[in-house]
Amino acid sequence: MPTFYGEDIDINVDDFLNACNGKEKDELIDALIEDGYISKSQVDLYKEMSAPEQIFEEHLNALQGKWNSLTKEEEEIIMVIAKKFK
Repeated sequence: MPTFYGEDIDINVDDFLNACNGKEKDELIDALIEDGYISKSQVDLYKEMSAPEQIFEEHLNALQGKWNSLTKEEEEIIMVIAKKFK
């Protein structure tokens, strides 16, 4: 993992991630899975997606937990779409 020096360090997440190499990022993902922040199935599924599907999933993830911010019409549109696939 990257090394940072100093006493009271305030490390920006982007700076930390940019300082990590690929292996270190994989170790970080493993740690997040182990600690329960993300599931292994989410990581595996995301790796198998095409680029357009990843973009679509990112948009769906942006909506997750935001139902109370939607208008009634937006909520109804999403529910109509979802019902097509039940």
